[in-house]
Amino acid sequence: MILKEMPSYQVLVDKMARYPEMDILVTESHLHVVRTGTILQNRIEQMLAKMGMSYGRFVVLGLLSTEREPMPVSKLADKSGVTAATISAVVSGMVRDGLVERHEAPSDRRLVCIGLSPNGQRKLDDILPMIFKWQAEAMAKLDPKELNTLIELLSKVNLDAPHRGME
Repeated sequence: MILKEMPSYQVLVDKMARYPEMDILVTESHLHVVRTGTILQNRIEQMLAKMGMSYGRFVVLGLLSTEREPMPVSKLADKSGVTAATISAVVSGMVRDGLVERHEAPSDRRLVCIGLSPNGQRKLDDILPMIFKWQAEAMAKLDPKELNTLIELLSKVNLDAPHRGME
């Protein structure tokens, strides 16, 4: 689901009258970040779908491509932000399709590790150049200084802010 249009300033003013906890500038900024991030991710998911790849599988391939050694399933789940059960289901299909390989950990043969297969690396080699070209097009209106400012500003967002009153 995507927020196609941003609410007008007047709508935000009306909301603030009803919800005094609301800060219009914070809410408007948040809506822009969420909307932009959602649209960018949806576009990547559409590109991947045309290549027969789900976003989840792409994330797994990307994570494994950054490691020199196969990664324990639990670490892969943690790095991808899903449960071990979810990552196991995704990985099972990827093993079946030859994108990743299961390995026993040398230190503990009970520990299952997942590594990128040559076929998985080839798939990334096909996908990533197109993703990088699209990213360049999507960000083309920003000059290098603006891109660095964007990175700096987004890095300041407190992603661990507690959900006060929602626990």
